[in-house]
Amino acid sequence: MARKRIEGTTLQSWDDVDACLQEIGQADRELAMLEAAQNEGIDQIKAQTKVSAQPLHDKKSGLELAVKEYCEANRMEFAKVKTKELTFGSVGFRISTKIMIKRVAETLQALKDLALTNCIRTKEEPDKEAMKSLTDDLLAEVGAGRKVENVFGYEVKLEELREAA
Repeated sequence: MARKRIEGTTLQSWDDVDACLQEIGQADRELAMLEAAQNEGIDQIKAQTKVSAQPLHDKKSGLELAVKEYCEANRMEFAKVKTKELTFGSVGFRISTKIMIKRVAETLQALKDLALTNCIRTKEEPDKEAMKSLTDDLLAEVGAGRKVENVFGYEVKLEELREAA
């Protein structure tokens, strides 16, 4: 479909603009009511699903516990193999290593003191707020630029709209 270029405006006065703002506000109110009804329906479906799913979650948890207890009782069979393949799946034991950190700040400082910076994650990114204070020449030197826009916006007065309804 070809793009159409719009010439001029259909509004002829500030009263027309005000009437448009009123219609925008009414549309926003109707959209909010529709979204609220939608969310209410979703909440009801979620609640019904949670109630219906609870017995299945309980059954699954019980079955998982029974499988785990049986495997632990027969752990000797896993001495040579880590995994036992069965018809409908597999069970096994794996060695898992976790690093537990009691106080993050103290651990970070200790890693820095010991020059273990390879154990510290850092995310570097330009600070655009701080860069606003730089001159245009300095911005250009670091490969950035300043873009100033006069952006249109509008605000609907909801109180007046409610009173008019």
